[in-house]
Amino acid sequence: MSCRSLASLLNLLSTALEERGALVIYGAPGTLRTRLVFLLCTRFKPCVYIGAGRHARLKRLPEGVLVGSTVSFYEELLKVFECTGLVKSGAARALAIDELLANIVPYRASLSESVVMRMVLTEIQLIRSLVEHGGKSIIVCGEDPRTGGPLALRYLRQLKPHLLRTSVVEGVLSIEERELGDPVAIMWKAKVEAGEVEKACEALLLS
Repeated sequence: MSCRSLASLLNLLSTALEERGALVIYGAPGTLRTRLVFLLCTRFKPCVYIGAGRHARLKRLPEGVLVGSTVSFYEELLKVFECTGLVKSGAARALAIDELLANIVPYRASLSESVVMRMVLTEIQLIRSLVEHGGKSIIVCGEDPRTGGPLALRYLRQLKPHLLRTSVVEGVLSIEERELGDPVAIMWKAKVEAGEVEKACEALLLS
C-alpha cells in the first residue's frame, strides 16, 4: 500500500486507532514519530500528551493537546492515572506517551530487572484501563533489535495495539504495520513525503 497524501495516511492511522484503541509507534530517533503523534492527537482532542526523556522539554504543543510532560516515572504514572479519570469523565479522549520507558532508565542501575518490569506492567495496566473505558492510547517507544518489534512488546501486547514501525530514507517516511504475534512480518506499508509531515506539524504548532 502506498499513500499519496498525508491526509490519506492519517485517515488510515485514525481508523486503526478507533478500531483497537491503541497504537504503538516505534522506530529509530528522527523518524518523525513525535510529529505523527501530534497530528494524530489533533484528531482525538482533547488529548493529553506525556513527553518523557528529551520530549519532556517540548514547549509547543498543538491546540487541544494538553501538556502532561514529566521528568520521573512517578510523575508519569500519576499523569496516566489522572488521564484515565479524565477519559471516564469525558474531559479527554486520548493519551499519548512519548517516549515509553525513558523515565524507567534511571531505575535500571539500582533496581532488579523484575522490579523494573513490574513498574512497566503497572503503567501498561493503567493504559489498558483507559482504553477499556473508551479512551485512545498512542505510545511511542524505541525498537528492540532482538525482536524487530517495540521495546517491552510482551507487555504492550496486553493492549492489543496496532504496531507501526517508522523509518525515513531519502526524504520519504515509511510506515509498516507489523504483526503483533511476529513483529518481523509486515502486514502493510505506506509512504509519504517526510517534508509534508514536517510542514503539517509546523503549521499546527504555529496555529
